[in-house]
Amino acid sequence: MRKYALLMALLLAPGCKSTDGPEPPVTTEVLVTSTPNQIAVNETAQASAIVKDQNGDPLTGKTVVWTSLNQSVATVSASGVIRGIAPGNATIQGTVDNVTGSATITVVQPVQSCLEGPTNVDIATGDVAVISSTASKGCIKVASTSAPSSYVLIAANLNPIPDVVATFGLKSDEGETVPTTTLLANPFKIVSQLSTGEPELPGALQSRFEAKLRLTERREINFPAGKRAYQSELTSPPVRRSLSVSIPNIGDKGNFKVPAQFDANGTYLGGGCSKFTSVTATVKYISTRAIIYLDDAAPTGGFTDLDFSEIAAEFDNLIYPTDVAYFGEPLDRDANSRIIILYTPLVNKLTPANQSSFVGGFFFVGDLFPVGTGSGQCQQSNFAEIFYALAPDPSGTINNNVRSTTSVRQGTRGTIAHEVQHMINGSEYLRSPVKELESTWLDEGLSHFAEDLNGRVLRGFTETGNYTDAQLRTSFNDYVAFFFQNFARFRAYLVKPAALSPTSSSADTLIEVRGAAWALLRYTADHYAPGGDIKAFTRGLVVGPDTGVINLTLRAGNIPFDTLDAGWLVANIADDAGIPNLPPKYTYKTYNMPDATRRATNTSNPPFPLQPTPITGSGFVASGVQLRSGSGAYYTFSRGAAALARSFRFLNSDLATAASFTGASLILLRTQ
Repeated sequence: MRKYALLMALLLAPGCKSTDGPEPPVTTEVLVTSTPNQIAVNETAQASAIVKDQNGDPLTGKTVVWTSLNQSVATVSASGVIRGIAPGNATIQGTVDNVTGSATITVVQPVQSCLEGPTNVDIATGDVAVISSTASKGCIKVASTSAPSSYVLIAANLNPIPDVVATFGLKSDEGETVPTTTLLANPFKIVSQLSTGEPELPGALQSRFEAKLRLTERREINFPAGKRAYQSELTSPPVRRSLSVSIPNIGDKGNFKVPAQFDANGTYLGGGCSKFTSVTATVKYISTRAIIYLDDAAPTGGFTDLDFSEIAAEFDNLIYPTDVAYFGEPLDRDANSRIIILYTPLVNKLTPANQSSFVGGFFFVGDLFPVGTGSGQCQQSNFAEIFYALAPDPSGTINNNVRSTTSVRQGTRGTIAHEVQHMINGSEYLRSPVKELESTWLDEGLSHFAEDLNGRVLRGFTETGNYTDAQLRTSFNDYVAFFFQNFARFRAYLVKPAALSPTSSSADTLIEVRGAAWALLRYTADHYAPGGDIKAFTRGLVVGPDTGVINLTLRAGNIPFDTLDAGWLVANIADDAGIPNLPPKYTYKTYNMPDATRRATNTSNPPFPLQPTPITGSGFVASGVQLRSGSGAYYTFSRGAAALARSFRFLNSDLATAASFTGASLILLRTQ
């Protein structure tokens, strides 16, 4: 009895616990920094926070609430982007779980342009000069020449922080004397805007659905808890084995929970861990790397046994080995060394009625998580690597959309390659102790890169061969499956290169941004894959640990983003343009990009989509031009044999002070 009383006293004593194990981590410190810690008015900096627990260990997966205590001096966005408003000092606070840290940022006044005279720029044909606005005080002069010459001028925002939009003005005057900074005669305004009312781009329906799905993943799934659960599984292999299933036989039935839900009228209600539909499907084919199921509710007149065998053969021999070689191994949660491909009419229902385009299929990362409703679990999960695919519907029984077996096979080839990259990326997140969730632009860019890489492997192209549109179209079906959409997306970006950016978070909604992201990855792999090893480059991007721009520059050999971005911006207009003495780093090695993008349209003999604004006359003004970080506004000008010098002023929106936003640079390319 005395022993029992003593035990109870110990259990009830302050500080004693009735359960074993370490204390759960609690936020105790938030360390805030700003990079840089001094900016000019209109410039930006990035605030970041390191969150630590009671043991001094970093905590991940925490949301930081940002606040500026001096908003008249500097503001801070929800993502930690600081913008200078007026000269002075501002305190930036980051709060996590009611614990606050702070940092001070200094804002200075930008200088007036051209007060100290211009920076002279004299380059030969094929040369490129990148001049920061800070170094030149927003004022450069191109000297007179004795021979005719032509130039491309790019007003660029080389800020590595995504989605920072700056507004600038550009003035250009002919003559040796730089005029005053008063407004020149006949000004006109050029404002880059997002397109409206244009024909729907290829893959737009698929991209819009994917955007909703990825948002659902981030909202419903506790990724850090799932990562911890997976790491725990590694120390208890018997538990993992008990969750595995045997490889089925052809004709076997299987029950699946598809992350898509519809009401009685067929209206899509959403999908994910909390909204799904249970289906029964039959095994139609088993190969070395795939198990193909067909939903028992699929429309009649679908794939034949031969179709299933050919689909499996392309997956085994092309898509799986190519994606694994370039991005890494997926997990094997169901311990069968195969990917499940489930053709289900629930995917057909994702496309509205009477549409020629369609949602071809998707991967949902919740399927990699343990089944359940607890932290780090997913109620919908099939605990398997699974791809949900569009089912043939020759009679158009679903939403009046006819889907022949031929159109479904052809239309989902690139989609499968795309989604397997997402599967590998999600697998790596769980597998790696350090990897974070990929930035949308990089994750989507890698998946579009997967389409491109599969096409090149299929066609027998070398990793560095410079291929034309005619060479890509040797097999039209392969071209449409793996190449066309990337060029069409990139073409759409080139129509408005100032308003959009390859590193924008709008990759989840804008197909043009995905095209730019693919092109940036393609360019970077061409020139900066360490040792020319593109597979090592792309696999490194998947591993992380950073989620976006820092990851890209790290895997490119620590090349600064402004250097990488400037080269890409030049390549977009200089590639295969026949410019004498142009260094290779200002081109794409793998495609004749102007030829391929120009022809990625249904019109005959279309123009090149990137059309610079001509700078003409003795005085030129462009005001109110908006630049998103990572992109640029393109201009051209030409000189006669006895032309005068020409000055350029890169200005803030006040049209007086030198452009002071972070990354403000003028890029000059001499083409003749």
